[in-house]
Amino acid sequence: MTADRTSRPCPTEKTFIADLCGDCKVASYFVCEAKEVATTRDGRAFLKLVLRDASGNVKALQFDPSDEALEDLCAGDVVKIVGNYTVSPQYGPQIKVQQIATLAEGDYDPAALVAVSPVPLDELEERLAELVASVRNAALRTLLERALDPAREPGATYLVAPAAVRHHHAYLYGLLEHSLVVSEVAAAVADRIPSVDRDMVVAGGLLHDIGKTQAYSTDPFRPGLTDKGRLHGEIVLGQAIVADLLREVPGVSDETSTRLLHVIVSHHGQREKGSPAVPMTREAIVVHYCDDMTARLAAFDEVEVATPVAERWTGFNRMMDTMLYLGDAEADQGSAGAPAAADEEDPGAHDPAPASDDQVSASGDDAPPSVAALFD
Repeated sequence: MTADRTSRPCPTEKTFIADLCGDCKVASYFVCEAKEVATTRDGRAFLKLVLRDASGNVKALQFDPSDEALEDLCAGDVVKIVGNYTVSPQYGPQIKVQQIATLAEGDYDPAALVAVSPVPLDELEERLAELVASVRNAALRTLLERALDPAREPGATYLVAPAAVRHHHAYLYGLLEHSLVVSEVAAAVADRIPSVDRDMVVAGGLLHDIGKTQAYSTDPFRPGLTDKGRLHGEIVLGQAIVADLLREVPGVSDETSTRLLHVIVSHHGQREKGSPAVPMTREAIVVHYCDDMTARLAAFDEVEVATPVAERWTGFNRMMDTMLYLGDAEADQGSAGAPAAADEEDPGAHDPAPASDDQVSASGDDAPPSVAALFD
């Protein structure tokens, strides 16, 4: 088993993670999303990897790795993997790696590795323009035009940033897609409930997660939290961003500024979930629940895509803290029983280090597809 840092031609065909099934041989390229060096009970080092492409994630294991793999392989590297894919009844999908080689730029198709929003960018931009134009409060509309201007920050990053590291909208353009849906649903609520200020929920919905433009990396091969994201958190960053923008835009009253900033700092709904304050205005309540509901539904959609068609239940979902019911995939499956819940915990998280290769397992999940146009 070797790890070769030299450039090699990439496979002529890409095998996507979402297409792996049963027990099969794997010879394809992926992004190494995460790397951990662990040790078995008998003192042997092994690698625990998370591999990713545009269709999803899968965990992988390599026993007796080379010194090069232990020392030089980094998260964000594009690697060619040769190994065996299996689905453990206890731990789910995994790849046991036999060979791993780092590829150089030009030896792979980057569009096959990066997940982006399934909604076309031009459609998202059109919906954003229509929503901003619908705001009647001139000062708030000007604020949104300034905040979301793609020619400068934070708007330039807002258009491409993910909405999360995992769970929901964790792909390029995800922040834009998620914020649009939250605002559109909140606007629909305001249209039905006259006591809710529609302009405020539209502005709050579009800006509630703007701190993620600084909190999350937009490097498609190295997703994750930035230093600012780890040290400050996206809510604190978002409040600071909007507060600075409010000082740039004339005509926004102190009352409007106070209410808008409250929507941002309270949108997680609970102090235990990172909000400095709980929602205390109608608009903050609406944005919080629209945010939470739409994020959960998006996560439901994504885990459903990752679940085999014949299954009536998904595996355990960490965001919802439960399995999710899908029901009958086809009309003739009404008598099918629900499978037992799979233990998705990392087997090394609580148990002693494994004694052999067969005592380590891993699992993966899917993400939305990529588009080649991203790299044109």
